[in-house]
Amino acid sequence: MKILLVDDDPVVRSIHSMLLHRQGHEVLEANDGELAWQLIKGNSVSFVVSDWMMPNLAGVDLCRKIRAANFERYVYVILCTSRGAKADLIEGMDAGADDFLVKPISPEELRVKVRAGERVLNLQQGLADKNRELAGINHRLQSAHNLIEDDLRAAAWMQERLLPAPALQAHGIRCEWRLQSSGYVAGDIFNFFSMNEKQVGFYLLDVSGHGVPAAMLSVTLSMILTPEATHGSPLKRYDSATGTFEVLSPFDAIRELNRRFQLKDDRYFTMIYGVIDSQSSILRVAQAGHPGPILIRKKGGLEILGTGGMPVGLWPEIEFDCVETPIFHGDRLLLYSDGVTECKSVRDEELGKERLVAYLERCAAQPLDELLGGLIAEIRMWHGNADFDDDLSLLAIEMI
Repeated sequence: MKILLVDDDPVVRSIHSMLLHRQGHEVLEANDGELAWQLIKGNSVSFVVSDWMMPNLAGVDLCRKIRAANFERYVYVILCTSRGAKADLIEGMDAGADDFLVKPISPEELRVKVRAGERVLNLQQGLADKNRELAGINHRLQSAHNLIEDDLRAAAWMQERLLPAPALQAHGIRCEWRLQSSGYVAGDIFNFFSMNEKQVGFYLLDVSGHGVPAAMLSVTLSMILTPEATHGSPLKRYDSATGTFEVLSPFDAIRELNRRFQLKDDRYFTMIYGVIDSQSSILRVAQAGHPGPILIRKKGGLEILGTGGMPVGLWPEIEFDCVETPIFHGDRLLLYSDGVTECKSVRDEELGKERLVAYLERCAAQPLDELLGGLIAEIRMWHGNADFDDDLSLLAIEMI
């Protein structure tokens, strides 16, 4: 170990230097505190054995300068003194000294004091090495975290591109929507689109679970649930007799989805899928384990459609709930995910279907966009937190 020996007495310095050399240490020498300070700053010295009383800069003052410098390495300081008074020892410790040698110094005492200092410095070095290792690990983890966040932001951007345009209209029917994800990406997804010259289709689905696995399945379903027959859509079927594609009923479309998505990882999804015929003013809705959509009549009154049914992907041979009803000018249909009604307050109480219906009854006359915006605000106030435990999705359709 490299040790800086500081003493203004050349004889004492020579004796102590010889003892330290015999113990296997490399020794640097300084005859006063100022020279010692320059050597400490310019060399990788971590061990100092210094006399207390010296001209220019006393040993105790040198110790204070070392502690005030806040070096990256720890410098272990032993003060040598003939002053054994308790007050002097307290002053030395307060200045930052690690240990003391009382003159005259015996070779054995010097040896054991230096060995004790070595152990402390080895522990300090080990701790510094571990801290550097942990800092490197933390840096790599942060880099990986940033990369994952960038990927999730990109995934969220892509998922958002799959949603319908605001205030989208087709065949005299308009839709508005809101989506509040519980994370970067959502397991909820929905759409509204023209099926042909007289029919519009719409759906809202909620994949079980959260995060990326649920979002990946929701995006896959969004790509499949398209009215473009060339994409192998389960929403249409080719009629060889006429050479055209016919729109499947919601019941048949969901049954076909259930046939395709018998997943082996216990993942499933709930769903509402509906078709509105603008000429006949008939609404057909199929329900697969999803909360029943709420039909808001312009003339007054609310009606919850469907009775629930089973989710898609659980069993191959199950039937799904299907409802058919007239729908007229000014009527509205609200689809929502269970994250709405199951949203909990600070008292751990769910919002519930009754509060949702009460809000819709109270605000039914509002423009559709304001109705959904107010509902999200109402849910936020109920929840009392900016972050939600589950995705919240709302899709509202209006006959205009």
